[in-house]
Amino acid sequence: MSRFEEIYPLFHEYDMFAQTVDILKEPNVYKAMTPYGSFVCKRTSAPPERLLFMGGVLRHLEQRGWNGAIPYTYTKYDEPYVKRGEHTYYLTRWQPTVPFEAVQLPAWGEATIVRLAELHHLTQNYRFDDPRQVEPLIDSLLRRWQAWTDKARGWIREAQERTYPSPFDIVLLANQSFLLDTAQGAMRLLEDWREKHRTHAHFRLSIIHGYPHPAHTMIDRSGQVRLINFDRSTFDTPARDVTMFYRTYFYLGGTEASATQLLHKYSAVFPLRPEETALVSIFLLYPERVMRDIETYYEHRRNWNELYAVRRLEKDIDRLVHLSRWVQQAF
Repeated sequence: MSRFEEIYPLFHEYDMFAQTVDILKEPNVYKAMTPYGSFVCKRTSAPPERLLFMGGVLRHLEQRGWNGAIPYTYTKYDEPYVKRGEHTYYLTRWQPTVPFEAVQLPAWGEATIVRLAELHHLTQNYRFDDPRQVEPLIDSLLRRWQAWTDKARGWIREAQERTYPSPFDIVLLANQSFLLDTAQGAMRLLEDWREKHRTHAHFRLSIIHGYPHPAHTMIDRSGQVRLINFDRSTFDTPARDVTMFYRTYFYLGGTEASATQLLHKYSAVFPLRPEETALVSIFLLYPERVMRDIETYYEHRRNWNELYAVRRLEKDIDRLVHLSRWVQQAF
């Protein structure tokens, strides 16, 4: 059965039928035209419980008058998703959007970070969970950072021992001190943060988007942004969203001056507390994207050719330098 044959029957669950189905993004995102308008259909790996929870959150925020996201379209059984065998799908209404390439990066950044701040503000303590929920995040993050750093040391040793190092090896060896020192410094700071706040009575929690990225925003002609793709959303510290936003922003070429202005925009809506600000600065210092590059290259997780891999590594190290410099100045 082709993917198109999977998509058409889904619309029966919405009391609609799809007249046409087109691919928006391979392999899981489609656009369907119906007599009731156009919809985006996505096959997702997000667990149904998360979709059910986030569907309720987005519906609640929409009822409160917040239009910062495009909510799920509910089925005739009042569910935000359709389950077909092992696959899960959901629909959202199609919204015309200005291509990201036609938008100035600072304009996108400002509109997006304000939306994130609104989301965090409107959902802080949306439900009360274990107030110590931040501690498992810190512990798991430290384990992941340590594993990445240990792997990087091993790959550096392998590169040093090669008779004919590859171009990627050479770039890694040239930057090994900076990367390892930065990684070790971030881990020490996070360990210190954990010890300092071990007896903290309560941490502020909000719904976080989970992956603020241009591909997960819709921009209209007035410059307003609406968030989409809540597949990674959860109830957690807002510091995670702010961290992921800035990693993306600097990777896309954001400047230090504009990054500071965006932080002011965020703080005008949802001021971070001192412990949250410290957490963001520590998260940003660890060279996570570079570590992912190195891991992907040496473990052959993707079919990167050598030229692409080297250029990607060089670019990400350059962006990391700018990001680290900004963190030291801004925080």
